[in-house]
Amino acid sequence: MEDAADDPTGATAFTVLQQKVDLDFSFCPREVKGKTTLEILPQSQELSEIQLHARQLSITRVTVAGRTAAFEYNNLYDRLALYPGTGIEQFHFTRDHLQRHEEHQEKELVISVPDKTRINDVRLEGAQDSSFESLELVIEYVLKDFRDAIYFAGVEDGDSRYPHAYTRNSPFPGTASALFPCLDDGSTRGTFDVSVRYPRTVGDALCRNPPPAQVESSPKADSVMSGCDDDQNDLTEEEKALEMSVICSGFLTDDIVDPKDSTRKTASFTIYTSTGILPQHLGIVIGPFQHVDLAEYRDTAEDDRLQEEAIRVHAFCLPGKEDEVRNSAMMIPRVLDNFTDKYQTYRFGKAYKMAFVDDLDCDTAHTMSLTICSSRLLYPENMWEPLEHTTRVLIHAVASQWIGVDVIAQEPTDYWVIVGGSWFMTEFFLRDLFGRNDNRYRQKLRMDKVIQMDLRRPSLWELGKYLQLDPGEREFMELKSLSVLYILHNRLVKASGKNGVDRCLYRLLFNSGNGTLMNGAISTDSFLSICEKVGHQKLENFFKQWVYGSGCPTFECTPSFNKKKQVVQLLIKQTQAEPIILQDERSLAASEFLREAKERNHGFIPDADWPAFVGPMTIRIHEADGTPYEHIVDINSSLVKVEIPYNTKYKRLKRNRLNKERQAAAQGLDAGGETQEDVTFYSLGDLFQTPEEMQEWRIEEWSAEDEQKMENEAYEWIRIDADSEWICRTNINDMPSYMYVSQLQQDKDVVAQVESIQYLARKQAHGLLSSILVKTLMDHRYFHGIRTMAADVLPNNATPERGMIGLFHLVKAFRELFCLPNSPMTRANNFENRASYNIQCAIPKAIARIKGPDGEPPAEVRSFLLDVMRYNDNRGNNYSDDFYLATLMRCLTDCITKPKLDIDHTIGLEDELKRQDDFRKTASDELQRHLRLDEWIPTYQNVYTVTVLECEAQLIRNHVNPLRLTGFVQYTQPGNADNVRLAAWTCLVDLGIFNSNPSLVEYMIREIESDPSPYVRAQLLRIFGKAIGQVAVGDVFTPEDPAESHGGLVLEEEAAVTDRAAELARRKLDGALLGLRNDMNGNVTLRKAMEHALAAGNISIRDTSELIDVAALIVSPINKLEVRLKYPRYWKVERVQRDGEVGHVRLRFYQSDRIRTQATTPLKLAAPPAIPPLAPAVNAPASRPALKLKLANKPNIPGTIPTPGITGLSPAPAPTPAAVETPVSSNEVSLRVGSVAMESGSRPPVAQQSRSPVPPVIPVPAQAKSPPPPAKAPTSSPRPSPAPQPPAQTSTPMEGVESTASTPQLSHAPNSISRPSPAPTSTSNVPSRPPSTAPELATPGPPPKPKQSLSLKLNSKSSASRPPSSTPKPSKLSKQQKKSKVVTLHLAPKTLATIRDRGVSNGVKRKADGLLEQRPAKRQSTEPSAMVNGAGSGGVKGTGTGLVTKEKIGGRFLVKIKFGEGKLKPE
Repeated sequence: MEDAADDPTGATAFTVLQQKVDLDFSFCPREVKGKTTLEILPQSQELSEIQLHARQLSITRVTVAGRTAAFEYNNLYDRLALYPGTGIEQFHFTRDHLQRHEEHQEKELVISVPDKTRINDVRLEGAQDSSFESLELVIEYVLKDFRDAIYFAGVEDGDSRYPHAYTRNSPFPGTASALFPCLDDGSTRGTFDVSVRYPRTVGDALCRNPPPAQVESSPKADSVMSGCDDDQNDLTEEEKALEMSVICSGFLTDDIVDPKDSTRKTASFTIYTSTGILPQHLGIVIGPFQHVDLAEYRDTAEDDRLQEEAIRVHAFCLPGKEDEVRNSAMMIPRVLDNFTDKYQTYRFGKAYKMAFVDDLDCDTAHTMSLTICSSRLLYPENMWEPLEHTTRVLIHAVASQWIGVDVIAQEPTDYWVIVGGSWFMTEFFLRDLFGRNDNRYRQKLRMDKVIQMDLRRPSLWELGKYLQLDPGEREFMELKSLSVLYILHNRLVKASGKNGVDRCLYRLLFNSGNGTLMNGAISTDSFLSICEKVGHQKLENFFKQWVYGSGCPTFECTPSFNKKKQVVQLLIKQTQAEPIILQDERSLAASEFLREAKERNHGFIPDADWPAFVGPMTIRIHEADGTPYEHIVDINSSLVKVEIPYNTKYKRLKRNRLNKERQAAAQGLDAGGETQEDVTFYSLGDLFQTPEEMQEWRIEEWSAEDEQKMENEAYEWIRIDADSEWICRTNINDMPSYMYVSQLQQDKDVVAQVESIQYLARKQAHGLLSSILVKTLMDHRYFHGIRTMAADVLPNNATPERGMIGLFHLVKAFRELFCLPNSPMTRANNFENRASYNIQCAIPKAIARIKGPDGEPPAEVRSFLLDVMRYNDNRGNNYSDDFYLATLMRCLTDCITKPKLDIDHTIGLEDELKRQDDFRKTASDELQRHLRLDEWIPTYQNVYTVTVLECEAQLIRNHVNPLRLTGFVQYTQPGNADNVRLAAWTCLVDLGIFNSNPSLVEYMIREIESDPSPYVRAQLLRIFGKAIGQVAVGDVFTPEDPAESHGGLVLEEEAAVTDRAAELARRKLDGALLGLRNDMNGNVTLRKAMEHALAAGNISIRDTSELIDVAALIVSPINKLEVRLKYPRYWKVERVQRDGEVGHVRLRFYQSDRIRTQATTPLKLAAPPAIPPLAPAVNAPASRPALKLKLANKPNIPGTIPTPGITGLSPAPAPTPAAVETPVSSNEVSLRVGSVAMESGSRPPVAQQSRSPVPPVIPVPAQAKSPPPPAKAPTSSPRPSPAPQPPAQTSTPMEGVESTASTPQLSHAPNSISRPSPAPTSTSNVPSRPPSTAPELATPGPPPKPKQSLSLKLNSKSSASRPPSSTPKPSKLSKQQKKSKVVTLHLAPKTLATIRDRGVSNGVKRKADGLLEQRPAKRQSTEPSAMVNGAGSGGVKGTGTGLVTKEKIGGRFLVKIKFGEGKLKPE
């Protein structure tokens, strides 16, 4: 265990001694309540803060030494989504934030040690140095956002699977801290105690309304159904009663029923090893799992030998899959025993567990003593196809317990040792399980794949930095690291005789066990040192080339025989760095584009330098007597010349013996006879030797000329790198074909046979080659992989020039092996022999590839495949033929071609056209029949449906069937099997949905965003990456358009030279990146869909990273944050009158469609003006509470009148508004209403302050710019003169808002209302309210109708009435005067908008004098003398300018309210 931080002061240095994790799982709803307790050992008394890793957790409480501690929590998941207001162009903000967390630059959870916490010294007896007393850190949290770390399956609505949950472990740090706070840095080990509280039965797990806690004496059987809801109706009583169980890393110490709740149980585990484990290697699985004891498959002899030392093997699966687990994992006990004997003792106790779960995004997840496996690996006992893959994966899971969990990588660049070492252990065991030939065969194919892939790739050492970028990175590391260790093994064994890489791994594990390997972490340098000690040789150059370097060499060898010197001269030249070879470099494939683009974006640049590889190489020469001679050549430069001595003196010895054998066989004599010392050289492929057999099989022999050349050769053949010590491509110049045939027939090495067939596959068609290949196919002594390769090469010899000899041999071989004698009727299937089954599948696939000169398959091919499909009989076979029939369906699809519409009917091809149509219809019917059959009786993993979908897509790509996407879309929907959905998506991508249907692209991204299955999301991301690559390299499928025909001629427009150049440029990464960005610039659907997914905030870290990498390729990052504000709109008001209402006033305020686009006052950043003192208070008699109306409006009107109290501001001219649709923010409107005095009284003065330092001005229309009537000169202070009361039957337009169309226009402005002049620059000693300039009203627009609310405030205390004096006396407002009582009145819009004069009998609206545009806006005066009970000076009713007036009509008081202009509330 290491310190949390490298802090020399000790302020953050500590060590975790022990950690306890308590988890409480709830399935309905999905929730995990957690509590972790860490025993912290401070490194100094100055420890002030504790730093841990924590993600996606909701931390509720933290205590240190029993005291509540403050903490800072920086949750990575809170900032994974795009910031509100940003778009996909701001993806780099999320990317940078994610990168800082991955590099541990961001502190995630920082806990402050309380000040009162004391750290005491502790001195142990006999110890020289003192330590410190440990602290107990307790963190309580809740986990509801399950993006990573844990997954619940079978709990979604409509999901009929059994509910279960498991941890999503990863080989990289960052996942464990999403489940519990810990030190999750990939290197800090620890010991753990785990306690898991979980539902007792399936019924309890699916109970959405859990019952209250039951007493301890409650019967356990009641918990099965208590509190269950209707969602469990699909479960039987037996299924609800299934017991849930917990499988966890470590050792089970307790599993009891909760004493307070009988529906829940608690299981406890302890995880303790000598070195501890990483937090990411702690695995938990919960569900109704059935136990399968695999130890029963251990041999009896092994049981007697190991006895109690034998490791118990436990497998767990969901109900109904027990037999599949036994069939798939029966070899695991043997694997554990083999690894224990060959390497080191199993360090995690005496038990190993495997749990098979659904929806796991990878095949296996490796944890301590527990492997979480995908249920996709399971297969029944009547299947052959999944055997090899499942066996390799499960054996590798066991090997990872030694190298991967016990031994870890010191740095990410050292991860290749872990991957290569665990896979080497796997393949080394498979060599004993499957045989040496199988091991060598797969090793050769694996090396060929590495040579093909290792172009523009990072080295093994550097690849560790990019492992998390793309799944293809790990796949390449698995291939190359294993291949490198294999060639290292061959070199070490050849040098030492016995010690290979297996012995190096033994020493590595031994050092980890005895503590020599610090922290159990291996580095590349340490592994190099171990290999050098074991092999007793220097390996610096080997590691420099194959570990720290990239690429593979290519050797061109030119042999020649020097008769004078009796030597074989060999010229070996490395050509991988030649310009011609580099120009012929592999083009960029669509499946590789995204990976290479990610590597470039993360700083990787392929090495342009191709150095020469050096090292020893074995040259094997098979001389004329058949004896192989090996020679070790030191390759020390790019060009090496060597002379190899020749040892055989009698070149014709072997040929003479061969002729003697042939003559004896022709005469029916014993080939051995007298010369028992004569051995048979042609041990393989020596079939069909008699003339009858040769005639029946149409076997051709070497010509006399070739026989003469063969007799004159000094050697039989030459092999370069005979011991597989290099990962290289070799080519021997001037080596004739008969030497490769001799190598195929006489060399027992499978690798040599593979090289021979690969050479023959590049030769032109010939009857002799076909004869040799069919002999290879029919010889049972060959390895089955060689026989299938021979079948794959035979179609190359099926040409009309050679009489379709390849087709004849294939059909003849199939009928000989699998049909009734002298009949095309196939025998009943018998798949007991796996090698024979592989041949039976390989021959039809080879026949389906045969085409005639016109591109059409011959009629014999079609009839043969139809007969095999029709006559297939699987009765009596112990194995299923589902995969075999799927192979035949693909073969039929390969033979369906596009119908020719331009056939000349005069040459008699109507019958051929009819036969093609009949075959096309019959084959399509077979596909549809098997599709329907799979719907009725599902096959293993729906292999029929997947195959038919792939065949339909192939027919569309071949332009046989029209493009119909609906047939594939229906299989992409949730509810179908996962592999069926993914197959449908793959077909849609191959059919070019990026060009034809953008809505499907959006649908795919939404599936990536919202699909609950991690496996489906991971595979969809790979399919989506392939689609991006197709667009980048220009390989998107385009439906065929009918060509324009003119007079029987088809006109084809030649592609421009620039288009051809652009197409070639897209085959390189730079051109592909440029082409992708150009193509995606107009794809708004893709950008919006990706933006929605990145802003959703519910996808995992890996999914977010993948989408960000794609976004980096299609858009350029922009540093901006757009702020969108709404432009203000004009407001309108109207009166609404309801029938039968008396005494109620209803006003309706609403926004019009007219928008203000420019501010009437320039916006300047200036210091806020000084606020004038409050208006003086006036002693007045008590009055009724003042009425205040507040109107909350959303849009902002930038043209409001300047607020009183701010002097020195003059209104600016109003600009002409433009028609702009961009919305901006709005302000608040506040309308103040004078006191409502029902009898006598007055209201106190109100001090109004500015809401904005620079208030805008309402724009004035052109027709309303005439000057208003002159204002009266003020006497004591500038204020407007009182206006006469309007007539009773006129309506009062609202100030600051537009009048409705129903309001009549004023003909002229009242003379008594004058526009006040601007306030003087000098301030007066008498505080008064400065006048404001009233703007003209704007032209109204069409009205929308938002609702408004009125708020009236009534003063709770009595206030003094204002005297009629014109000059108020300054005084301070008392606290009692400031208090107010708020009463909110909600008036209906119609009532509020209809203000009618109750004193008029006819009830018509009052008419205003003059035009509304010419009427100056009114402003409330703050002078006490101006408003006494709503009257003017002197208090004469009906002649004042107050806002509120009252009249008594018929025994009722009528209050008239005039609204002033205010500000609008922001929207």
